[in-house]
Amino acid sequence: MGINWPSSDEHFVPAYQISALPYLTSSLISNGEIQKHGFPFVSCFVDVANKGTVGTDKIAVAFTRNGFNTGNFVTLDQGDTVHHNIRCSALYISCSAGVDVDYQLFCGLTTIPVRNFMTLTGSNGHPGVG
Repeated sequence: MGINWPSSDEHFVPAYQISALPYLTSSLISNGEIQKHGFPFVSCFVDVANKGTVGTDKIAVAFTRNGFNTGNFVTLDQGDTVHHNIRCSALYISCSAGVDVDYQLFCGLTTIPVRNFMTLTGSNGHPGVG
């Protein structure tokens, strides 16, 4: 009989208490474009910074693609940064104003595999995500 080692899920508190694994990217996004950032592990915190150089540069951040259609997103003006202690497996970034807006995404990741994480959708009991 084989050994079936237990695996942690989103409720495994010690995974959030130890130092996080880094995930960092700096990207350009064009007006009307949506970029998905899928993580290899569940996040424990997320920082997003709008590094646009023009005062009208705006980006939006959501947890599902549909979040942009349902108003479940946060908008960052040029120079704004947002920090949240949240569990998620992906983030969606959209450019709502500007051309080729630069942004930075920095996440702290747990050691919880994404396959063991719940599905965040509005139809799955999470109405605030889209």
